[in-house]
Amino acid sequence: MTANEALNKIRVMLGLNDVDAEATNVETETATEIKLAEATLLDGTKVKTEGEFEVGKQLFVVTEEGDLPAPLGNHETTDGQIISVDEEGIITAIEEVVVEEEKEENFSDDLISQLVGVLQPSLDKIDELSNEVKALKGEFLEFRDEPAGPKVSNNLNDYKNAEESIMEGRMKKILELRRANKQK
Repeated sequence: MTANEALNKIRVMLGLNDVDAEATNVETETATEIKLAEATLLDGTKVKTEGEFEVGKQLFVVTEEGDLPAPLGNHETTDGQIISVDEEGIITAIEEVVVEEEKEENFSDDLISQLVGVLQPSLDKIDELSNEVKALKGEFLEFRDEPAGPKVSNNLNDYKNAEESIMEGRMKKILELRRANKQK
């Protein structure tokens, strides 16, 4: 649909259809090129208006069937504008949403700073433990590289056997003494 066809539809919608058709054709033939402002909404819908996006201008939704007046509500564009439209598709307000993005970014930075502050004592303790492990590892490597001392053997069994022998000898001696006392 051309801009002229859109204007004719607007005239019909506004009740200005009693304008002489020939006069309309004459006007359109002598009219210069009309510049349109276009934008894409977050959902991918294309919208446009004659000239620039301004309060009081009609916002159109571009469809395959042609341009239709935008529905009532707020329409957010991909370039960060919220265009408010009334029931007739007339722009009632245009707002920028850049401020909200900055607040979200600052909120994220503040959250990260707070998390780092909370985690910092734990990170310091981890660094301290890491340094201790490195020091112990160094001491172990020095110890490992030293020559071995005399070999330690397990002589516990030998000691037990020797103790048992001593005990048996004493018991025998006690029994002999008792027998000797009984015979007397």
